[in-house]
Amino acid sequence: MTRISAIETKGLAIGYLLKGGKRKVVHDDLNLQLVPGEVTCLLGLNGAGKSTLLRTLCGFQPPLGGEIRLMGKPLSDYSQANFSLTVGVVLTEKTNAGGITVYELVSLGRHPYTGFFGQLKKSDREIIEQSLEAAGISHKAHNYVSELSDGERQKAMIAKALAQQC
Repeated sequence: MTRISAIETKGLAIGYLLKGGKRKVVHDDLNLQLVPGEVTCLLGLNGAGKSTLLRTLCGFQPPLGGEIRLMGKPLSDYSQANFSLTVGVVLTEKTNAGGITVYELVSLGRHPYTGFFGQLKKSDREIIEQSLEAAGISHKAHNYVSELSDGERQKAMIAKALAQQC
């Protein structure tokens, strides 16, 4: 039985576009296949390109070359709405969401499902509560994000990704 890869790359080049059209290639000719149900570890020294790879795989920064496929389709074929129903990402960057509570932050994970006005239904609130509990941050639900430690902020972001149900 052939399984569709969750993420697959062929000849992927990652790095940065610099001023004047120059390119800083961090890695090139990356071929990988991530399969649903398997755990993959991305391990490397600081500055090795782990975050660059993750940002590129998620479309947050453009690849310098090659191909990225998500669930068998080119990444470029996904609309922003379709992508947010498929992928949830928690990166290491610090979140600037200090003016909202943890509950409000996690509720943003329901945005792909709540429509233009963002009205939460009872089922959305249940999913938010379950996500807070699963991430071990429900006891801070009414705290402002700015009051959290770095580890607690990461837990809140994990809860947001869980609430997204991608």
